[in-house]
Amino acid sequence: MTAEDAFAGLGATVQRKGSADQLAEEILDRIMNGQIPPGTSLREATLASSGGVARNTAREAIRILVAEGLVQHYPHRGAVVCELDADDVRDVYRIRLMAELEGVRSVTSLSPAQTRCFDESLARFEEAARSQSISRLVAADLAFHTCIVELAGSPRLERMYRSIANEVRFGFSLLSTADREIDNPDPLIAEHREIYKKLAVGDIDTCAQLLTDHLNFFSSRMQEVVRRRDNDQQVTGS
Repeated sequence: MTAEDAFAGLGATVQRKGSADQLAEEILDRIMNGQIPPGTSLREATLASSGGVARNTAREAIRILVAEGLVQHYPHRGAVVCELDADDVRDVYRIRLMAELEGVRSVTSLSPAQTRCFDESLARFEEAARSQSISRLVAADLAFHTCIVELAGSPRLERMYRSIANEVRFGFSLLSTADREIDNPDPLIAEHREIYKKLAVGDIDTCAQLLTDHLNFFSSRMQEVVRRRDNDQQVTGS
């Protein structure tokens, strides 16, 4: 696939809404599903032409993506889709573990709103399984873990967690594609249900241990995936 192919048809919804936010969302979706691979340059002229928008709109969309953490701007290279390496994954999951354990250890009992948050996120897991959609599976996973962080009742902690959300989505998309979890999502859903079950009955220590094991496993597995990807790229380029 050429760089031009990655941006073909971009802007279908933007032309209806005329929004840099919408263009950024479309580009983000393509990054998540692998249509726009890591290392791809995001050039204003290409985005404007492919999306049927003004260059100012394309420039603003790039700025939004840079702020969200999946695109980096270099002085002499322009905007480039970030390439997560094993160290990045380890760092992201270290932050996740700290934030989510703080949420778990902050709660004594779940309020109706908190219970609803978990019930809705688990229902999204079931819907994703039925739809066979990796992107929906990833979104459901992130929604569940966001519910955990929100238990702490800390706006600053929530902002910090949101700042790594797209990196989490991107990494988990890579992993879900590699492991084809969408073909058999039941174990993943069951694992989240067990974490929630222990939280709901107030068994905080067991919940914290299950959560720690869960995040450490996926951190290790994701590091393996990105290392293999990097090795494959080196072999292809050699």
